[in-house]
Amino acid sequence: MTTPDGSQLDLYDIAFLAGGAARVVDTALVDLVGDGRLRVHSPGELAVADPSRRHPVEAAVLDAVGTHGHRSVDTIRWRLKDDDRLQELGRRLVDAGLLHRVPWPRAARTGGRPLMRTRRGNGALAVVVAARAADPAHDPTGSLLVAVSGIDAMADPARRAAIFERPQTTLAPPPARRRSRDIDHSDPHLAAYRTGGTAATAGVWVFFDGSSGAG
Repeated sequence: MTTPDGSQLDLYDIAFLAGGAARVVDTALVDLVGDGRLRVHSPGELAVADPSRRHPVEAAVLDAVGTHGHRSVDTIRWRLKDDDRLQELGRRLVDAGLLHRVPWPRAARTGGRPLMRTRRGNGALAVVVAARAADPAHDPTGSLLVAVSGIDAMADPARRAAIFERPQTTLAPPPARRRSRDIDHSDPHLAAYRTGGTAATAGVWVFFDGSSGAG
């Protein structure tokens, strides 16, 4: 898509502009399921049906799922949280003047600076939203809607649940004398049990680009 200021934005540029790298992953999952390259193995568990890739983001997501067996959505998100193929989108949008790096005290400790939309970025996103609303038929997989508005905007709740809503894992308290570190935490859902956190932090919009240079 070409915005009025001449910016060329593809589906994943739009997703990053609207919601950061986490939105890019969700958009790619919806698009890849929609065109048959990923299949739903069980709710929230995805497997590769066709490994062909036409975009670096698609390659990253298919690599995260893997060619053998299936992966949970949380594991896919976790594997992609620092993938440079996604972060490159942010760098390009900064260079295009649609995002800018914002000074923030935490940036000095993390080595990165959060990215926020510029006025041009807001204008470009508004054009995309209006174009999608005017002609939803040009969004056959629903991935553009997810790119601009997130998975909660998906028109089919059953499809959203099938792709994203893995049944919650319920753990009984460890037996006496059993240490919590003996529990298998390879799955992010179980890792959350150990740390007291959740595996959903990938949905946070404010993110760090991982660079420490001035922007």
